[in-house]
Amino acid sequence: MINKLIYLDSASNCRMRNEVINFYKKNLDYKYFSNPSSFHYFGRKSKSCIEISREKISKIINCNPSEIYFTSGGTEGNNLIIKSVIETFKIKNIISSKLEHLSVLNTILEIKKKIKIFYLNNDNKGNLDLKQLKKILKKNNNTLVSIMYVNNEIGNINNINKIGEICKKYNAYFHSDCVQFIGHFKINLKKILCDFLTASAHKFYGPFGIGFIYIKKEINLNKFIIGGLQEKGIRAGTENIYSILSLYKALEINNKNYNKDKKKIKKLKKKCINLLKKNIDNIKFNGLSNNFKKSSFYILNIRLPIKDDLLHIKLDLKGIMISKGSSCNITNKSHVLKNILNKKELNNTTSIRISYSIYNSILDIKLFVYELKKIVDNNYNYLIKII
Repeated sequence: MINKLIYLDSASNCRMRNEVINFYKKNLDYKYFSNPSSFHYFGRKSKSCIEISREKISKIINCNPSEIYFTSGGTEGNNLIIKSVIETFKIKNIISSKLEHLSVLNTILEIKKKIKIFYLNNDNKGNLDLKQLKKILKKNNNTLVSIMYVNNEIGNINNINKIGEICKKYNAYFHSDCVQFIGHFKINLKKILCDFLTASAHKFYGPFGIGFIYIKKEINLNKFIIGGLQEKGIRAGTENIYSILSLYKALEINNKNYNKDKKKIKKLKKKCINLLKKNIDNIKFNGLSNNFKKSSFYILNIRLPIKDDLLHIKLDLKGIMISKGSSCNITNKSHVLKNILNKKELNNTTSIRISYSIYNSILDIKLFVYELKKIVDNNYNYLIKII
């Protein structure tokens, strides 16, 4: 085993920033212990910090504070929006893609008896057919479109602006799962024609179990979780004050350090791609993950010319943590890869996802490629000159 642990699975979960941890602890000690729904002094103090966080988040993504609703994360957010929109507006049709996160795909399948489902076609790189989107919307009214901004497995960046324009033209509601976008990229919601979006703090160096959704201000949705009047009654339950504060802090720091962090992580990804090409013959990159203009700068999905279902475990035994795909689908083959690869590519190769963070180094990348090379060659005495 190498003498350090290397974590290359930040698309699943980012390690919390030290500043966020300290901020969390500081507030946890004594400040906001009261129920935010209580009318006494301490309750009002707790409520105030939630609303201040909401306002600061809205400034970062350029929307109205009243358009932000706190949730437990991306899965709940996607469920809330899809189910509530369908129920509130008696939606008859939903358009999505088979490359979406399971929290979107399985939610759609759960309510399939109530609506007609359309899936956009995609090519072998994961590009969606937006001409098909126009055709479907032209023939079908009362429709919800749900397309993610950044694919969590192959890193593709979908043309959300174009999709938003098409939806507006045909009076369709548009939801985007932005879990892999917000916190890593800057976003201006005044310029994006999106009615709903989802975000999750643990994807951008924040805590587990907290996220938010954006609902355009003129849209009123039915209640999702029944109880009190928290989050305007849409999502009842006592708010997670400390995590809400830490979510805001993580987003604020990410926004402040955006250029520096992006430059560092892009450098890691470029180095990784170059070393992989140099040292592993016939390596391929799934989707558009090796295209820096059309994919996320922190996700790389590679396809190796070997069949080894234990590859990720072998790397883990060496102290290198990567992913086969989405952590939410760990027991099954990737549904994303099933929809972009042919049977030969799927059955005769092995694909893994590497995702980088500010806590990775060039040495991490070199050691990863070194160990991967040995596994692919099946020759542990073979040395390569990369370290």
